[in-house]
Amino acid sequence: MKPALGSLLLLISTLALPAGAQPLVVATVKPLALIARDVLGAGAEVRQLLPDGTSPHGYSLRPSQRRLLASADLILWVGPGLEAFLADALGDRPAGRVLTVATLPAIHWPPLEHGAGADDHGADVHSDTADGHAADLHLWLDPRNAAAIAEALVAALNAGDAVPGAAAAGFRVQMAQLEAEIRARLAQAPERTFAADHAAFGHFAARFGLSPAGHLRDAADHATGARSVAVLSARTDIRCLVAEPDSQPERMRHLAARLGARLQVVDALGAGVAAGDGGYAHLLTAVAEDFARCLGAPPLP
Repeated sequence: MKPALGSLLLLISTLALPAGAQPLVVATVKPLALIARDVLGAGAEVRQLLPDGTSPHGYSLRPSQRRLLASADLILWVGPGLEAFLADALGDRPAGRVLTVATLPAIHWPPLEHGAGADDHGADVHSDTADGHAADLHLWLDPRNAAAIAEALVAALNAGDAVPGAAAAGFRVQMAQLEAEIRARLAQAPERTFAADHAAFGHFAARFGLSPAGHLRDAADHATGARSVAVLSARTDIRCLVAEPDSQPERMRHLAARLGARLQVVDALGAGVAAGDGGYAHLLTAVAEDFARCLGAPPLP
Protein backbone atom coordinates (compact mmCIF):
# COMPACT_ATOMS: atom_id res chain seq x y z
CA MET A 1 0.00 0.00 0.00
CA LYS A 2 1.45 3.37 -0.97
CA PRO A 3 1.90 6.00 1.76
CA ALA A 4 -0.25 9.09 1.81
CA LEU A 5 1.29 12.27 0.47
CA GLY A 6 1.23 13.68 3.97
CA SER A 7 3.45 10.85 5.19
CA LEU A 8 5.92 11.55 2.42
CA LEU A 9 6.00 15.22 3.32
CA LEU A 10 6.83 14.30 6.89
CA LEU A 11 9.70 12.22 5.57
CA ILE A 12 11.00 14.73 3.04
CA SER A 13 10.83 18.49 3.56
CA THR A 14 9.80 20.23 0.35
CA LEU A 15 12.32 22.52 -1.25
CA ALA A 16 11.90 26.26 -0.84
CA LEU A 17 12.54 27.33 -4.45
CA PRO A 18 11.71 30.66 -6.05
CA ALA A 19 8.63 30.59 -8.24
CA GLY A 20 9.50 29.32 -11.72
CA ALA A 21 12.97 28.13 -10.75
CA GLN A 22 14.16 24.82 -12.19
CA PRO A 23 15.66 22.67 -9.42
CA LEU A 24 18.84 20.67 -9.92
CA VAL A 25 18.40 17.02 -8.99
CA VAL A 26 21.57 14.91 -8.76
CA ALA A 27 20.92 11.16 -8.92
CA THR A 28 23.77 8.86 -7.97
CA VAL A 29 23.27 5.95 -10.37
CA LYS A 30 21.73 5.79 -13.82
CA PRO A 31 18.52 3.90 -12.91
CA LEU A 32 17.60 6.64 -10.43
CA ALA A 33 18.44 9.30 -13.00
CA LEU A 34 16.22 7.60 -15.56
CA ILE A 35 13.28 7.50 -13.14
CA ALA A 36 13.83 11.16 -12.23
CA ARG A 37 13.94 12.27 -15.87
CA ASP A 38 10.86 10.26 -16.75
CA VAL A 39 8.70 11.72 -13.99
CA LEU A 40 10.13 15.25 -13.74
CA GLY A 41 10.51 15.96 -17.44
CA ALA A 42 11.31 19.61 -18.09
CA GLY A 43 10.38 20.52 -14.52
CA ALA A 44 13.88 19.85 -13.25
CA GLU A 45 17.46 19.49 -14.42
CA VAL A 46 18.55 15.92 -13.63
CA ARG A 47 22.26 15.11 -13.48
CA GLN A 48 23.77 11.66 -13.04
CA LEU A 49 26.66 11.46 -10.57
CA LEU A 50 28.36 8.17 -11.50
CA PRO A 51 29.39 7.52 -15.11
CA ASP A 52 27.47 4.87 -17.04
CA GLY A 53 28.43 1.34 -16.13
CA THR A 54 30.27 2.36 -12.95
CA SER A 55 29.58 0.21 -9.92
CA PRO A 56 28.83 2.19 -6.75
CA HIS A 57 30.71 -0.43 -4.71
CA GLY A 58 34.07 1.01 -3.66
CA TYR A 59 33.71 4.21 -5.67
CA SER A 60 35.59 7.41 -4.71
CA LEU A 61 34.25 10.90 -5.36
CA ARG A 62 36.15 13.30 -7.61
CA PRO A 63 36.44 17.01 -6.73
CA SER A 64 34.14 17.93 -9.63
CA GLN A 65 31.50 15.53 -8.31
CA ARG A 66 31.73 17.07 -4.85
CA ARG A 67 31.08 20.47 -6.42
CA LEU A 68 28.07 19.08 -8.29
CA LEU A 69 26.65 17.68 -5.06
CA ALA A 70 27.17 21.03 -3.33
CA SER A 71 25.15 22.80 -6.03
CA ALA A 72 22.24 20.32 -6.02
CA ASP A 73 18.80 21.29 -4.77
CA LEU A 74 18.04 17.61 -4.19
CA ILE A 75 20.33 14.57 -4.06
CA LEU A 76 18.71 11.25 -4.92
CA TRP A 77 20.52 8.14 -3.70
CA VAL A 78 19.67 4.63 -2.55
CA GLY A 79 21.50 4.86 0.78
CA PRO A 80 24.79 4.07 2.51
CA GLY A 81 24.37 0.35 1.95
CA LEU A 82 24.90 0.87 -1.80
CA GLU A 83 26.71 4.22 -2.12
CA ALA A 84 28.96 4.06 0.95
CA PHE A 85 31.28 6.59 -0.69
CA LEU A 86 28.60 9.28 -0.21
CA ALA A 87 27.89 8.84 3.48
CA ASP A 88 30.43 11.42 4.66
CA ALA A 89 29.73 13.86 1.83
CA LEU A 90 26.02 13.95 2.70
CA GLY A 91 26.49 14.14 6.45
CA ASP A 92 26.03 17.92 6.66
CA ARG A 93 23.29 18.26 4.02
CA PRO A 94 19.87 19.46 5.25
CA ALA A 95 17.37 16.62 5.48
CA GLY A 96 15.11 18.22 2.88
CA ARG A 97 17.91 18.23 0.30
CA VAL A 98 18.56 14.48 0.36
CA LEU A 99 16.14 11.74 -0.69
CA THR A 100 17.29 8.34 0.61
CA VAL A 101 15.31 5.81 -1.38
CA ALA A 102 15.98 2.84 0.88
CA THR A 103 14.15 4.54 3.75
CA LEU A 104 10.93 5.24 1.84
CA PRO A 105 8.05 3.38 3.53
CA ALA A 106 6.54 2.40 0.16
CA ILE A 107 9.57 0.39 -0.96
CA HIS A 108 8.94 -3.35 -1.37
CA TRP A 109 11.68 -5.71 -0.18
CA PRO A 110 12.40 -9.27 -1.31
CA PRO A 111 13.07 -12.02 1.22
CA LEU A 112 16.64 -12.97 2.07
CA GLU A 113 18.15 -15.75 0.01
CA HIS A 114 19.41 -18.79 1.88
CA GLY A 115 21.33 -21.91 0.96
CA ALA A 116 23.74 -21.33 -1.92
CA GLY A 117 24.23 -17.71 -0.93
CA ALA A 118 25.45 -18.57 2.55
CA ASP A 119 29.09 -18.35 3.53
CA ASP A 120 31.22 -21.36 4.44
CA HIS A 121 30.11 -21.18 8.08
CA GLY A 122 26.47 -21.51 7.12
CA ALA A 123 25.53 -17.88 7.92
CA ASP A 124 23.68 -15.75 5.45
CA VAL A 125 26.15 -13.40 3.79
CA HIS A 126 23.64 -10.59 3.37
CA SER A 127 23.80 -7.64 5.70
CA ASP A 128 20.66 -5.71 6.57
CA THR A 129 19.60 -2.16 5.93
CA ALA A 130 19.03 0.18 8.84
CA ASP A 131 15.39 -0.86 9.13
CA GLY A 132 16.06 -4.60 8.98
CA HIS A 133 15.30 -5.32 5.33
CA ALA A 134 17.40 -7.49 3.03
CA ALA A 135 20.49 -5.76 1.73
CA ASP A 136 19.86 -6.25 -1.99
CA LEU A 137 19.61 -2.54 -2.70
CA HIS A 138 19.09 -2.82 -6.46
CA LEU A 139 15.53 -1.89 -5.61
CA TRP A 140 14.79 -0.09 -8.90
CA LEU A 141 14.34 -3.54 -10.50
CA ASP A 142 10.82 -3.71 -9.02
CA PRO A 143 8.51 -1.32 -10.95
CA ARG A 144 6.47 -0.67 -7.79
CA ASN A 145 9.59 0.80 -6.24
CA ALA A 146 10.16 3.01 -9.27
CA ALA A 147 6.65 4.37 -8.78
CA ALA A 148 7.35 5.00 -5.08
CA ILE A 149 10.52 6.92 -5.98
CA ALA A 150 8.57 8.99 -8.50
CA GLU A 151 5.98 9.96 -5.89
CA ALA A 152 8.68 10.89 -3.39
CA LEU A 153 10.38 13.12 -5.97
CA VAL A 154 7.14 14.91 -6.72
CA ALA A 155 6.49 15.42 -3.01
CA ALA A 156 9.99 16.84 -2.55
CA LEU A 157 9.81 19.30 -5.45
CA ASN A 158 6.14 20.23 -5.68
CA ALA A 159 6.45 23.25 -3.36
CA GLY A 160 7.71 25.34 -6.28
CA ASP A 161 5.04 24.01 -8.64
CA ALA A 162 7.85 22.67 -10.81
CA VAL A 163 6.22 19.26 -11.13
CA PRO A 164 2.48 18.56 -11.25
CA GLY A 165 1.27 15.85 -8.93
CA ALA A 166 -0.36 14.10 -11.89
CA ALA A 167 3.10 13.16 -13.19
CA ALA A 168 3.66 10.61 -10.45
CA ALA A 169 0.17 9.17 -10.88
CA GLY A 170 0.76 8.80 -14.61
CA PHE A 171 4.10 7.16 -13.99
CA ARG A 172 2.46 4.64 -11.64
CA VAL A 173 -0.03 3.72 -14.39
CA GLN A 174 2.88 3.24 -16.80
CA MET A 175 4.60 0.98 -14.28
CA ALA A 176 1.49 -1.21 -14.00
CA GLN A 177 1.39 -1.55 -17.79
CA LEU A 178 5.11 -2.30 -17.92
CA GLU A 179 4.73 -4.98 -15.28
CA ALA A 180 1.96 -6.67 -17.24
CA GLU A 181 4.12 -6.70 -20.38
CA ILE A 182 7.07 -8.19 -18.54
CA ARG A 183 4.91 -10.88 -16.95
CA ALA A 184 3.58 -11.83 -20.37
CA ARG A 185 7.09 -12.12 -21.78
CA LEU A 186 8.45 -14.15 -18.86
CA ALA A 187 5.42 -16.46 -19.08
CA GLN A 188 6.91 -17.69 -22.38
CA ALA A 189 9.98 -19.02 -20.52
CA PRO A 190 9.74 -22.69 -19.47
CA GLU A 191 12.16 -22.23 -16.55
CA ARG A 192 12.07 -20.04 -13.42
CA THR A 193 15.29 -20.95 -11.58
CA PHE A 194 18.54 -19.05 -12.08
CA ALA A 195 21.84 -18.42 -10.32
CA ALA A 196 23.73 -15.14 -10.47
CA ASP A 197 27.28 -13.95 -10.18
CA HIS A 198 26.08 -11.03 -8.03
CA ALA A 199 23.11 -10.94 -5.64
CA ALA A 200 21.60 -8.00 -7.48
CA PHE A 201 18.34 -9.40 -8.84
CA GLY A 202 16.31 -10.21 -5.74
CA HIS A 203 13.81 -7.39 -6.33
CA PHE A 204 13.21 -8.44 -9.94
CA ALA A 205 12.94 -12.13 -9.05
CA ALA A 206 10.56 -11.54 -6.16
CA ARG A 207 8.22 -9.38 -8.20
CA PHE A 208 8.11 -11.64 -11.25
CA GLY A 209 8.05 -15.05 -9.60
CA LEU A 210 11.58 -16.22 -10.41
CA SER A 211 13.61 -18.50 -8.14
CA PRO A 212 17.18 -17.43 -7.28
CA ALA A 213 19.28 -20.52 -6.56
CA GLY A 214 22.29 -18.63 -5.21
CA HIS A 215 25.13 -16.30 -6.13
CA LEU A 216 28.92 -16.00 -6.16
CA ARG A 217 29.08 -12.42 -4.85
CA ASP A 218 26.79 -11.10 -2.14
CA ALA A 219 24.84 -7.85 -2.26
CA ALA A 220 27.84 -5.93 -0.90
CA ASP A 221 29.99 -7.37 -3.73
CA HIS A 222 31.95 -9.74 -1.46
CA ALA A 223 32.81 -13.16 -2.90
CA THR A 224 31.06 -16.10 -1.29
CA GLY A 225 33.06 -19.12 -0.18
CA ALA A 226 34.04 -22.36 -1.87
CA ARG A 227 31.09 -24.19 -0.34
CA SER A 228 28.66 -21.90 -2.16
CA VAL A 229 30.26 -22.77 -5.49
CA ALA A 230 30.14 -26.45 -4.60
CA VAL A 231 26.45 -26.26 -3.67
CA LEU A 232 25.62 -24.53 -6.95
CA SER A 233 27.72 -26.99 -8.95
CA ALA A 234 25.78 -29.91 -7.48
CA ARG A 235 22.39 -28.53 -8.57
CA THR A 236 20.66 -30.25 -11.48
CA ASP A 237 17.88 -27.70 -12.01
CA ILE A 238 19.87 -24.59 -12.97
CA ARG A 239 19.86 -23.86 -16.69
CA CYS A 240 20.32 -20.10 -16.44
CA LEU A 241 23.34 -18.21 -15.10
CA VAL A 242 23.17 -14.42 -14.91
CA ALA A 243 26.26 -12.23 -14.96
CA GLU A 244 26.68 -8.48 -14.98
CA PRO A 245 28.95 -6.54 -17.35
CA ASP A 246 31.65 -6.28 -14.66
CA SER A 247 31.49 -9.98 -13.70
CA GLN A 248 34.53 -12.27 -13.95
CA PRO A 249 33.61 -14.04 -17.20
CA GLU A 250 36.00 -16.99 -16.89
CA ARG A 251 34.58 -18.06 -13.52
CA MET A 252 31.04 -17.85 -14.83
CA ARG A 253 31.87 -19.70 -18.05
CA HIS A 254 33.38 -22.57 -16.08
CA LEU A 255 30.28 -22.81 -13.87
CA ALA A 256 27.98 -22.64 -16.90
CA ALA A 257 29.88 -25.48 -18.57
CA ARG A 258 29.73 -27.55 -15.39
CA LEU A 259 25.96 -27.04 -15.09
CA GLY A 260 25.16 -27.19 -18.78
CA ALA A 261 23.51 -23.78 -18.34
CA ARG A 262 23.03 -20.73 -20.52
CA LEU A 263 25.11 -17.71 -19.53
CA GLN A 264 23.43 -14.33 -19.95
CA VAL A 265 24.83 -10.88 -19.21
CA VAL A 266 22.18 -8.65 -17.61
CA ASP A 267 22.92 -4.98 -17.00
CA ALA A 268 21.08 -3.89 -13.85
CA LEU A 269 22.53 -0.37 -14.17
CA GLY A 270 21.33 0.21 -17.74
CA ALA A 271 24.61 1.48 -19.17
CA GLY A 272 23.37 1.03 -22.73
CA VAL A 273 19.97 2.66 -22.17
CA ALA A 274 19.41 6.08 -23.73
CA ALA A 275 18.38 8.83 -21.34
CA GLY A 276 15.34 9.93 -23.33
CA ASP A 277 11.62 9.57 -22.62
CA GLY A 278 10.73 6.25 -21.06
CA GLY A 279 14.34 5.45 -20.19
CA TYR A 280 13.45 3.51 -17.07
CA ALA A 281 10.95 1.35 -18.98
CA HIS A 282 13.66 0.58 -21.54
CA LEU A 283 16.02 -0.47 -18.74
CA LEU A 284 13.54 -2.85 -17.11
CA THR A 285 12.38 -4.21 -20.46
CA ALA A 286 15.99 -5.00 -21.39
CA VAL A 287 16.53 -6.78 -18.06
CA ALA A 288 13.33 -8.78 -18.58
CA GLU A 289 14.26 -9.76 -22.13
CA ASP A 290 17.71 -10.95 -21.03
CA PHE A 291 16.12 -13.05 -18.29
CA ALA A 292 13.53 -14.43 -20.72
CA ARG A 293 16.26 -15.60 -23.12
CA CYS A 294 18.32 -17.08 -20.28
CA LEU A 295 15.27 -18.96 -18.96
CA GLY A 296 14.56 -20.50 -22.34
CA ALA A 297 11.90 -18.23 -23.85
CA PRO A 298 11.73 -18.24 -27.66
CA PRO A 299 13.23 -15.24 -29.46
CA LEU A 300 11.00 -12.27 -30.08
CA PRO A 301 9.61 -12.13 -33.64
